[in-house]
Amino acid sequence: MAGKRTHVSKFNEIERLLELGLTSQAISRALSVSRNTVKAVREKKSEIETETPEITAGQTTKWVDLVPWEDIHREVQAGVTLHVLWGEEVDNGRVPVQYSAFWKQYEKRYPESTVSMHRVFQSGSRAEIDYCDGIDIYDPTTGEILKTELFVGVLCHSRYAFAEFSMSQKSEDFLRSHVRMFEFFGGVPAVASPDNLKSAVTKSHRYDPVLNPAYTRLAEHYNIGIVPAQVRSPKHKAVVERTIQIFQRWFFATVRHRTFTSLVELNACLRDHLTIFNNKTHRIFRRSPAEMFNSEKNFLQPLPEHVYEVVIHHRARVHPDCHIAFEKNFYSAPEALRGKLLDVWAGEKTIEIFHEGQRVAVHQRSKGKGQFVTQRNHYPEAHRAYSEAIPSHAKSQAARIGPQTSELVECMLAGNTPLKNLRRAQGIIGLAKKYPAELIEEACSAALRLNQKNYIFVERMLKHKKGGQPTGKTRSLENGTILRGENPLLRGETLFHQGIILK
Repeated sequence: MAGKRTHVSKFNEIERLLELGLTSQAISRALSVSRNTVKAVREKKSEIETETPEITAGQTTKWVDLVPWEDIHREVQAGVTLHVLWGEEVDNGRVPVQYSAFWKQYEKRYPESTVSMHRVFQSGSRAEIDYCDGIDIYDPTTGEILKTELFVGVLCHSRYAFAEFSMSQKSEDFLRSHVRMFEFFGGVPAVASPDNLKSAVTKSHRYDPVLNPAYTRLAEHYNIGIVPAQVRSPKHKAVVERTIQIFQRWFFATVRHRTFTSLVELNACLRDHLTIFNNKTHRIFRRSPAEMFNSEKNFLQPLPEHVYEVVIHHRARVHPDCHIAFEKNFYSAPEALRGKLLDVWAGEKTIEIFHEGQRVAVHQRSKGKGQFVTQRNHYPEAHRAYSEAIPSHAKSQAARIGPQTSELVECMLAGNTPLKNLRRAQGIIGLAKKYPAELIEEACSAALRLNQKNYIFVERMLKHKKGGQPTGKTRSLENGTILRGENPLLRGETLFHQGIILK
């Protein structure tokens, strides 16, 4: 008895399912047709794809012989996608087949170019981390356009992603992004795989990279392993690379007409879109990363009890003045360590200095520039005696002139580094050789009232009050050093000039 006839629409559906890569058994079961029918359609389709119409009478030519495969391969290695090259060959009339057939023929000739492996990750086993260029911010105050960086971390099993914008890839921003990423996940994976930026890897090596000490300290706090990707090997962190690619095409295009005026505003917009992104159905897994994360989060390590305080590491040599330089400020260290290279650990509020694992100094972190943060006991004995005796003598000299002068000099010599303003204070005291004490008192009072605690202001006030003509007689040495004036306050007292004590 003849078999049941198959409707032409089923033949079209069989061809479509074959294009999708389904097996003959799966197609047979889905369409309720025999496997022989599917096999016949497959063979007929293969014949059509491998041959072109007659070029000359009685002669046929396979389309695969017309394609310049070596040129195609060279273009692929240069970064052109195979799909684009297939489209060009179709337009040129050399390829009359679908892309799948073209791809298969290319794979036969260059298998090393198309072979890929789907990596399977255990739940909670790994997170991949990378940076890419961010979105510019417009500063309405200065009119500047500020560049940003986009930090992305992805759990490899569920593809659940965390992202945030920062102003740089420096160690402090890099580590803070890690802390917020772990809080976002609500746990810690067993391994983190970053790129080879300096904030993560001090010295790159294929087998034995040297991690940044600050990154190592964070890893110890969270009990996580750090396995950097190999240099110039994007396939070793393919999950985050692909996530960044998809996210950039979607999010960056979505907000391309918006202007952001602060990092806070930009990250707030990013968080809203990140929720949408994580709830999109994955093309292969047929589930969203958020759905897969619901099961993976149970396999993450719990967060530590205490929130990690981000500290960055720096190496600095102690200068002969007993200070090390860090971020354009200067912090004292014991004088016995002058010339030695020390480890500096900088937190948000403090600076800790270590020598061979032993802490030798702790300072408040200065937020300004060019500031000296000094502990007097770090100076040599002679230096300490000088720094204590000389300012004390200057204060007693100022008190002889009057209370306003004394108060001004006290303010100038206050703090941990009195020697910094000592010469200015000595200059004000020296004005008593030229001007009456009453005028100096008035000038110092104005300086205190106007917060102009410096020698130049006081001198200008005195010149203005006396019409530019100082009073009193002076006697000088050949080098111009004034020894004694007619002012009775200075008669028989010690004077200072350029650190030299004269009597």
